[in-house]
Amino acid sequence: MSVMTVTGKVESDSLGLILPHEHAFIDLRNLVPAPQTISAKAMAQDQVNLANIGHLRRNPYAVLDNAVLDDENVMEWEILQFKKAGGKTFVDLTLRDIGRDPVLLARLARALDLHVIAGCGYYIHASHPPDMDDKTIEGIAAELLHEIRHGIDGTTIKAGVIGEIGTSEIIYPNERKTLIAAAIAQQETGLGLHVHTDLWATNGYEVVDILTEHGAAAEKICINHIDVDIKLDYIKDLLHKGVYVEFDNFGKEFYSDKRHRSILKGLFARDIERVRAIKELINQGFLNQILLSIDVCLKTCLHSYGGWGYDHMITNIIPMMEDEGITAEQIQTLMAHNPAAFLDDGKVSSG
Repeated sequence: MSVMTVTGKVESDSLGLILPHEHAFIDLRNLVPAPQTISAKAMAQDQVNLANIGHLRRNPYAVLDNAVLDDENVMEWEILQFKKAGGKTFVDLTLRDIGRDPVLLARLARALDLHVIAGCGYYIHASHPPDMDDKTIEGIAAELLHEIRHGIDGTTIKAGVIGEIGTSEIIYPNERKTLIAAAIAQQETGLGLHVHTDLWATNGYEVVDILTEHGAAAEKICINHIDVDIKLDYIKDLLHKGVYVEFDNFGKEFYSDKRHRSILKGLFARDIERVRAIKELINQGFLNQILLSIDVCLKTCLHSYGGWGYDHMITNIIPMMEDEGITAEQIQTLMAHNPAAFLDDGKVSSG
């Protein structure tokens, strides 16, 4: 069985340790609300540095520079640390209008001799193009299928996963269109389908209903970001629907207080709370429906800017999982078997 990478198709059993939800290059600056005060406006134009890094741990979007990853040399070094730690496959879910660059991804894959998989689709409504109202479900589905079968943005570099399809605190009409189109593409291709959900909402219920009602296979759907505000009853409800859930904010332990709330609305869970929730879900029989990643999308997530880097899952979280009684075999399932099964298109590789 196979998976399409940015450099060609590979066998799904060759993927090794996988980060199933990441961003090598991304630009979220246009999604950050404009600051209102003189001091906030001044800080927004600063660069990430030691003098403001403490502030960014409470308000990560206070400095716009933090919301863009675009230095090819820095990103190559950062992702190399993941490879050196034992990682083998990197899934990049950056979509159009927030910095998607398939050529850079392919260059990175070749430079590092790493499997890199690219996503396709539309992110949240705030990033949609001006003509989104005019797009039809059938037209969006055709776009996705073209990027999967022929190539992204005029290249021959093909998408190997759908998403992360964006939804917001409510599911806007154009977001619903993109979900239905993604369901059509999933049904036709067999690819895994990532869905971004609001970090504090519980609209995964509605997302799963829309997708499955329009033909998507539940076992190929992953509901992202369920580990910021961990609601175990909500997570178990999703798992009972047969989908994957993704703990993908490891390393982000922010608290955004009321003075600074814009994109972020409050407390993030700590890594130890994420691990303990995973342990509880494993104990209740959900081992095979959990994906783990870091979702690096800020400079302060990187080693170069004081963060934990892309190797955080391997270097720090695996030992934490072991300390909490998660076995080596279970960790292999979480970090290799599960994401490989999610990504596998069900087709035999032609080499």
